[in-house]
Amino acid sequence: MEIYESILEDIIEGTRLHVSDIKPSEWYEQNMIMPRGSAFPGPFSFNLTPYWREPLDCAAKDHPAKEISIMKGAQLGGTAAVLNPVVGYTISQNPGNIMFLTGHSDLSEAAVVKIDHMIDNCGLRPLIRPSILRAKNSRTGDTNKSKEFAGGDFKSGSVTNHNLLRQHDVMIMIVDDYDAAPSSSKEAGATRELVQKRTSSFAHKKKIYWVSSPQVKGQSNIEEVFELGDQRFYNVPCPCCNQPIVLKWSVPIDEKESAGITWKLDNHGSVISESVGYICQKCSQFFNDTHKYEMNLNGMWVPTVIPKEKDHYSYQISSLYAPPGMDSWEFYVNQYIQANPAGEKRKEKKYQTFVNVVLGETYEQQGEAPEASDLQRNVRNYEIGTIPEKISEQDGNGKIVLLTCACDLNGTIRNEARGFIDDARLDYEVVAWSETGSSYSVVHGSIGTFIPRESTLKHKEDRERWTYEHNKPNSVWNELDKILDTFYMTDTGRKMKILMTGIDTGHYSHLAYPYIDKKNTPTIVGLKGKDVDKYIPYGKDLPTFKIGKERSKLYLVEVGQVKDILSSLMTLKWNNGVDDKQPPGFMNFPTPSEGKYLFSNYFEHFESEHRVIEARKDGEGIAARWVKKSQTAQNHMWDVRVYNLALKDILTSMACRLAKIPNYTWQDYVNMVLRRK
Repeated sequence: MEIYESILEDIIEGTRLHVSDIKPSEWYEQNMIMPRGSAFPGPFSFNLTPYWREPLDCAAKDHPAKEISIMKGAQLGGTAAVLNPVVGYTISQNPGNIMFLTGHSDLSEAAVVKIDHMIDNCGLRPLIRPSILRAKNSRTGDTNKSKEFAGGDFKSGSVTNHNLLRQHDVMIMIVDDYDAAPSSSKEAGATRELVQKRTSSFAHKKKIYWVSSPQVKGQSNIEEVFELGDQRFYNVPCPCCNQPIVLKWSVPIDEKESAGITWKLDNHGSVISESVGYICQKCSQFFNDTHKYEMNLNGMWVPTVIPKEKDHYSYQISSLYAPPGMDSWEFYVNQYIQANPAGEKRKEKKYQTFVNVVLGETYEQQGEAPEASDLQRNVRNYEIGTIPEKISEQDGNGKIVLLTCACDLNGTIRNEARGFIDDARLDYEVVAWSETGSSYSVVHGSIGTFIPRESTLKHKEDRERWTYEHNKPNSVWNELDKILDTFYMTDTGRKMKILMTGIDTGHYSHLAYPYIDKKNTPTIVGLKGKDVDKYIPYGKDLPTFKIGKERSKLYLVEVGQVKDILSSLMTLKWNNGVDDKQPPGFMNFPTPSEGKYLFSNYFEHFESEHRVIEARKDGEGIAARWVKKSQTAQNHMWDVRVYNLALKDILTSMACRLAKIPNYTWQDYVNMVLRRK
């Protein structure tokens, strides 16, 4: 009997259906009463957040927009002024099936609570069919995640709930916190396509809202869809010149001057309140945020590109537009200063949060390698070719316990088809390792005179060409023998030889392997970058090497992981004469002489690459890899130091395994060496 009563109720309610011509923003202002305890209680008005009127009105039946993307900062009132009104307007004035999805399941419950409050405060509860128990004990009508009304229903959940997406066709689709969702999954494919398919039955009536603060550039879901639309920005009149401007944190004017948010600090490093304001990019005049109400009220959205997808309206807005009563420009200046403390390295996590939730922009992952000029400050007072053991002990690093040498193969070998002749160059570096793991570069150099892209130079040098061929007078291997056979003197009177040598076998391996085999020692090995061009999971701790299976004396180096370590070591700071000890792993270099350890032929190589963070193609999170900043950047000394770091780990593994030391560390190797002395 209860079922028949419900069917009869549906028929009666169906006769009351009508579609209104009133705009969603007008309807919301007429019906919404903000409750006590909210930021602005009382009748809702778009005068406070006028920038949300247009995006909301895209939900009107006669509006051409089919997809609406909103990339925004936080504390702008977007949920209360756009997402909730879309739901309420549809229930009341343009009935149809609605689906409200969040980027993560943890966000869904809070979103539905806000919808329920909107329904009550707009007086829509009588339109929602009460909860009843139907067949198979399934409860329908008004539940936590589902609401039925005449002409449609409302479903909520997570965008990761693929079963929910497969089972329902909808006219109005809302995806909130879109950047929290995976872009794809192995089971269901691309998230956006899966969402779009649910509106296919309503091709001429559908509205899809994509809303989120962005995260990392290149992997941001909301940035991707924003760029498919017409990319609208909110222009407000400057109170000084009345010209339309987009509020930006910083707008370059020329090489020295910039517009945007400005401030001054007092002698204690605190922000001077009255100094906080905005320099107009049109007239260069100063104004503060007391003008924001009038500016916002007289602003307008301006599209900047022809959309890549028809009927796709996209919007971007920062928290600088937040209405009076919410966070001020001074508040945001203090947040910026906390992320960028004077005289200190920028706090990247805080800065990313600032860029994402204040500016409403994607955070662009910076290259991890610091400036080479910073590393050059680690030059010490010892000669090239000398092992500075006294200096190491003075630095708190103890004795020198290991010498390694890594070699990088460059240049060309004979290739008649491509017009190449033998022109080899082997770059190398000998590194001394102290008890603490801090390093002292002993000597670097090149065997051979190969010049990259020499064919593009106007004046070509008449020079001797070297070869990787064996048993020839100009073979690089003959010179490498001399380097490896050298006894290096410490400044304490000890003689040391290179104990571990690694040769790059990723390049010209058929010429490197014979040399390694000829030496016939486990301490001269081949090194090969493992999956050099592949991304590694971001933040995952991986071993630095694996033993190669294709041949003996070959080690596969996890170069991405080692470059992460090297980049971290390059950022270490030490005040000589102030700090008692260097931080473990600190990198030291000899006094430049005879054309070695110059910026151009050594230190510059350490800033040749940077780490980029991107979404994995399979949608399973994010990953990182190191890439050259430009095609012409020279990175040979960077690569050589990467291999030297790997050699230190390989030798430690060899020695500790022979000594049957489980879960070994560098200190275990150091202890073995010191016991033998």
